[in-house]
Amino acid sequence: MFSTTSNASVSSFGVSRFGGLKSSLVASASREPRARGLAARARERTSLAFARSRPDHAELNSMRKIAHQSRARREGLGAKAAAMDAGDVARSNAGAEAWLSADSRPRNDALDRVILALFIPAMLNFLIIPLVGAVDVFWVGRLKDATALAAQGAANQVFQSAFWIISFIPSVVAPVVAKAAAGGNKNELSKKIGEGIFCAAFVGAMGMIFMYTMRERCLGVVGVAAGSSTAAQAAPYVGFRALTFIPAILSTVGFAAFRGTLDVMTPMKITLASQMMNVVLDPLLIFGFGAIHAMGVAGAAIATSISEVFSAVLYVYLLVKRNLVQLGDMIRPPSWKALGTLLVGGAGVQLRAVAQNITFLAVMRAILTMDETGTAAAAHTISSQIFQLGVIAILALSTIATILIPQRMNSMAKGGPREAKRIADRLLFWGVGIGLLLAFMQAGAIPFIGIFSSLSEVQEQAKMPCLIGAALQPLNGLVFVGEGLMQGHQAFLRLAGGMFISTGAMLLALHLYGNSLAGVWFCFIVFNSFRLFFGMRHHFFDGPLAPRNIKASVAKLEAAEAKLKSN
Repeated sequence: MFSTTSNASVSSFGVSRFGGLKSSLVASASREPRARGLAARARERTSLAFARSRPDHAELNSMRKIAHQSRARREGLGAKAAAMDAGDVARSNAGAEAWLSADSRPRNDALDRVILALFIPAMLNFLIIPLVGAVDVFWVGRLKDATALAAQGAANQVFQSAFWIISFIPSVVAPVVAKAAAGGNKNELSKKIGEGIFCAAFVGAMGMIFMYTMRERCLGVVGVAAGSSTAAQAAPYVGFRALTFIPAILSTVGFAAFRGTLDVMTPMKITLASQMMNVVLDPLLIFGFGAIHAMGVAGAAIATSISEVFSAVLYVYLLVKRNLVQLGDMIRPPSWKALGTLLVGGAGVQLRAVAQNITFLAVMRAILTMDETGTAAAAHTISSQIFQLGVIAILALSTIATILIPQRMNSMAKGGPREAKRIADRLLFWGVGIGLLLAFMQAGAIPFIGIFSSLSEVQEQAKMPCLIGAALQPLNGLVFVGEGLMQGHQAFLRLAGGMFISTGAMLLALHLYGNSLAGVWFCFIVFNSFRLFFGMRHHFFDGPLAPRNIKASVAKLEAAEAKLKSN
């Protein structure tokens, strides 16, 4: 029963199961075409959506172009940032390689105060001499004789030209003494000053003999004809001044020695005392007083000569008293090596002085031969005195370069070449500023020309040269400081070469424009423009402080100091 029941159950289960499977297969078969259609439509919609989302060829090119520009922009910004970083690094290391130091302009800092402290006494010291020269012109002008004024101007130019050609030693002494002072060796300092005094005395003796015996021929160089009324008054002036060649050059060496030790107050006091003596003696000897006979132009020369002797005595006395030089060093001939140094540097200074004074003598000759009345020469004498008041002030600034530059250049403890570069650049700005100030002052002094001469024709002819001289002062500021820097580097031969070329340009200009007093003064613009070129070329292009050379200058000094320490 169980088996029959079981087989029946299985049979009925199988039948029912088979029937369900069959009906399921039939239903599935009926749904399959519909599913395939839905899948196809889904694939079609997907392809359409992808096709719509995919860019065409033009869009792809546009997208690639935008991506390229974006990448280039990123690379450009990166390069710019790198360049800025490199620039920052370069600027941090470029203090010595820049054309001008970062703080080259005056800013009332410690350096400006050092320059001012040296400049004011030096300027006063230099100004005393032309001021006293102006006093000479004033008293000679009171003679109311144009010939006397022309004779004094011509004779003074002859003496000054001869003196500065022969007295080359002081220009060499100042930087040498400054270098010795930077080293702190007092024996070496005394030795250098003594050598300068010994050589100066010898050269001064030779100059005295030459000038005294050749005074008439020397006057002929500037166009003063022998036997003329101008020569009769000029020859005694030159003769008396020639007798003081030795004390005059000793005073100049003494001044250079004190300046080399950064003492500018002592020379100012000595100059003030000696020149005040000249001021007192001028009217007494020119016009006479009591038992003193009137000597005219010759009296002015005697007064100046007495003051020169007094100045030399004071300088030597104070140099010895302050132990800057020993008596034995002053009378001991220098060694051949030291003499060679002085002669090499002196040769450059002398050649420069020769070239420079060829210019001044040519100018005086052109003016003296311009008219026979002496009016042009008298006007030129007045204009020169006013002009020199400004020039001497700028010259005082240039002397600061001759002592500060060698001190810094020869000592890393004092800043070395980079500090010397900073000082040099600052002095150039000072030169321009002082030149502008002097230009306004000199132009403002033109209405007061009548103080020097009561002759209306002389006053009228002096106006234009004074105005041109005023316009020259800013240029002079750069010229004199630039040449002072070259002297500080002891580049004397290069300085002489530049001066000779400048003199050639000046002589050519005189040939073209030297037929009037104003034309002669215009030629000074040509002269100083050439001098400016050579001074700036040395400072900015091929000197030891030039941007391309200063690193080598630092390395050279460091090596020298390291060698000195190792020994």
